[in-house]
Amino acid sequence: MTQAFVGVNAVPFNQAGLQALMQHCEGAQAWHFLRWPHTVKLAAGHLQSDDFDCAEGQMFNRDCELRWKRKKDQYEVLMLATDFVADEALQRLGEIWTTQDLACDFFLSTETRLPKGIKYPEDFDVKQRHFGQRYFVDDATGTVHFIALRAL
Repeated sequence: MTQAFVGVNAVPFNQAGLQALMQHCEGAQAWHFLRWPHTVKLAAGHLQSDDFDCAEGQMFNRDCELRWKRKKDQYEVLMLATDFVADEALQRLGEIWTTQDLACDFFLSTETRLPKGIKYPEDFDVKQRHFGQRYFVDDATGTVHFIALRAL
C-alpha cells in the first residue's frame, strides 16, 4: 500500500481549466471513459473537442484517475492519485489515504447491463489485461471510499 492524494476542485472548472488539468496528469498511457445518457465510450490518447459534450467522464493512467461531471458549462472534478502535487485548484479530502492495486475485467461490448454496449477502440481486446483497479482506503476508518481505474 502507498500513500495517496484525493481531492476535489474548490471552484468549478470551465472546459479550458479541465483540459489544462488533464494535460498536467495525462502522461503517455492516458485513457478516457466517457458517458452520455445514451452511450459510453472508451478512448485512448487525447480527447477530441466534441468529446467534452459528455455528461461525465474520467481520464486515467498508471498513476491517477481524474473524474468530472459537467453542469451546464462548468465541471466538478475528483482527483484520485498515487503521485500528485496538489495545487490551489484542488482541495485535499481527508487526511491520509492508502491504496491497494488489484486486477479487473472489462465488460464485453455486448454486455446486456449496458443497453447499447460500450464503444471500444477498434484494436482493443477486452480479454487482455490493459487495466486494473485501485482501492483508496481512508486510514482513519479502514474504509474503501473510492475505486479508480488504472492503466497497466
